Amino acid sequence: MSAWTGIPAHAFLIYSVMKRHFEKLSRRAGRMIRHWWLMLLVGILVIIAGILVFVFPAQSYFALGVLFGILMLLSGAAQLVIAGTSGNYLVMRSYVVIGGVVDLLLGLFVCIYPGVTMVVLPVFLGIWMLYHSFIIIAFGGDMDTFRIPDGGLVVIGGILLLLLSIMVLINPLGTGVETVLLLTGIGIIIFGALLCVLSMKMRDMHRYFDAPNS
Repeated sequence: MSAWTGIPAHAFLIYSVMKRHFEKLSRRAGRMIRHWWLMLLVGILVIIAGILVFVFPAQSYFALGVLFGILMLLSGAAQLVIAGTSGNYLVMRSYVVIGGVVDLLLGLFVCIYPGVTMVVLPVFLGIWMLYHSFIIIAFGGDMDTFRIPDGGLVVIGGILLLLLSIMVLINPLGTGVETVLLLTGIGIIIFGALLCVLSMKMRDMHRYFDAPNS
């Protein structure tokens, strides 16, 4: 007797459509991601920038605006290049593409008008960390959906970045230079580390889909 005996035909049809859709997504998500090393390079540069914030605290706040703009430009360009060349479902998600575009636009604005952004720099930093935390959490959720290892750790890292961004945005203009530098340095280092982890996952992602069929 068929295992589907007694199940309404429309329920079976819905299940079949969803199953085919998920299999299609899995095939797309299993494609090799090109230029994953760009994300690794940006992650390393971001970590170095976060360390420099602590090494040179007196000069950091004045240089942070330009540095912040350059990091946003690099991050946005890397996201768009990876999304535009890989064809992988996970990196072609709209939140990755939109995040790359927003990074480029804000990065250009910060570099062109550094004097203006110095006044509201904590607000820019807080918003930047905030929306990137959502992108990272969503990416970690996708990893869990497709049973890619360490998705939970990525989500935890995104939550830490989210908490830091909230702390910066609670009172951005009255927090104080030292506190802004501390929270920003920590946030930048966490973000850079997450980029490095995600880049390595992008490099090996197709192997997790190929393994069951080998």
